[in-house]
Amino acid sequence: MGSSSSSKAKQRAAEARAKEESAAKRRQRTINLIIGGVVALAVLAIIFFAVQTAEDNKAIDKPNPDAVQPTGAIPAGDPNEFGIPYNKAAGKPVLAIWEDFQCPACGAFEAAFGSTVKAIADQGLAEVIVRSTSFLDANFPGQNSQRAAAAWGCAVDAGKTQEYLSIVYANQPEEEGVGWTDEQLKAFGEQVGIKGEDKATFDQCIADKTYMPWAANGTIAMAENQIGGTPGLVLNGEQLEQEAYASPDALIATIEAAGGSSDADKSDK
Repeated sequence: MGSSSSSKAKQRAAEARAKEESAAKRRQRTINLIIGGVVALAVLAIIFFAVQTAEDNKAIDKPNPDAVQPTGAIPAGDPNEFGIPYNKAAGKPVLAIWEDFQCPACGAFEAAFGSTVKAIADQGLAEVIVRSTSFLDANFPGQNSQRAAAAWGCAVDAGKTQEYLSIVYANQPEEEGVGWTDEQLKAFGEQVGIKGEDKATFDQCIADKTYMPWAANGTIAMAENQIGGTPGLVLNGEQLEQEAYASPDALIATIEAAGGSSDADKSDK
């Protein structure tokens, strides 16, 4: 009798475990589908807005190259090419990413690819340079893209390059052209951890418009490099087609095909 009861209890326990494992697998499949759907939607948004941005770019009068101010102040780490390096990776492919802080497609790109770009830089898969442009300011008043780019330059000096770029995009207004106030741009600095004397210097940098010429020069550089829209990804000097970064995995595969390998992979060989 006791043996029979024990056997039934074990059977019920086994059935309960089987049901729980089955439920767990269903939950994981659902999570994977949701994650895949979010990435797919983000990529579709990038495609849509990139096409629209490219059309907007065609309609904008290109800035006069003579207006460039090479002697203007530049943020820390800028090799005077109006771009901020995320890392140093000698001998690796060079990935340049052109973005406008007001560009909806750039916001979608950062949401879907931001962590991937960071991983590419952190692992030394490629040398990553982010190039800010403010060409959309031609469509809207307020110099919002240029002011955001200049504030980003101030954050670069404070050692918060990637963090500040991410928080500005995370707080991108729903309506294109609305932009951010200087007080919002200063508050973002505090939110990413710029404190004390560094925060005072950061705030003054924004107030003094220290990097406004640098931000303007980035727009001129975009025109000179014939970048058709944002986000614009350029690998080893060649602008990538959308298929090359249709997903985070696709972007990594594209870089690997160009000769990129992580520092860890290299040390293992």
